[in-house]
Amino acid sequence: MKSEDLNPKAREAFARTLIDVGVSVFKGIILLLTVIPIAAIFKSAFDGVSIEVSLIRIMGSMTSGTYITLLVLLVAAFFIGHLFRKEGLRHLHEIENDV
Repeated sequence: MKSEDLNPKAREAFARTLIDVGVSVFKGIILLLTVIPIAAIFKSAFDGVSIEVSLIRIMGSMTSGTYITLLVLLVAAFFIGHLFRKEGLRHLHEIENDV
């Protein structure tokens, strides 16, 4: 079933869902990039072991395959989030132009 075959209210709900999915992907990426470093810092602070935690050292200890995979997944998530949001906005604009 194509979205053009839906009634206007269903098309609007579909467009808003696409926008929500795109925004959720962006929020997930931002949470990932802020929570993981903070969790590593808190873990070292409350562990009781006096070791030095360096996020640069943690990133440097990853293998190149892991690093490339992480970057590819982050870039893919950005593109997917952008695509969903853009398509949702396109549907909303089409609905507004039809009215």
